[in-house]
Amino acid sequence: MADVQDVARFFIDLAKRQNDLDRGDLMTNLRLQKLLYFAQGWHLARFGQPLFDASIEAWPYGPVVPEVYRAYKGYGREGISSAEPPAAGAFTPEEYDLLLDVAREYGMYSTSALVELSHAPNAPWSRAGKSAEIPCNEIQAYFAGKEPLPSFDDILDGYPVEVL
Repeated sequence: MADVQDVARFFIDLAKRQNDLDRGDLMTNLRLQKLLYFAQGWHLARFGQPLFDASIEAWPYGPVVPEVYRAYKGYGREGISSAEPPAAGAFTPEEYDLLLDVAREYGMYSTSALVELSHAPNAPWSRAGKSAEIPCNEIQAYFAGKEPLPSFDDILDGYPVEVL
């Protein structure tokens, strides 16, 4: 099981690298919270177990991992400009692949669109009470009932790739 702070650092580091290449903005705390929720949900759906053991709560702007929120709340609405990359060996190959799949799938959405996606009707956030923990089994059932998140391997299946 991955450490939630390493998962957060993965998304922050990826956004920073893209920003350095003029291909994106720095990660905000709000955006990070949504990506953590989607990563947890898809990991639960794909593997039947949590990606990380930190709780996710229903806050006004959607699902939030409180301990990660507190770690980066000093940035306010600004991009998180400094964070260590994830620890070496922090993820299993399956976890790493899933994080890449989540980044690829949700990276194209604006932060406000990610908030809307997390607020979808019948989504776990919409059924939870204010500041209540969202149970993992509800997150798992919700994501398992959706069209599966395509993996990078699925996208490449049948694509002519030359192995060098």
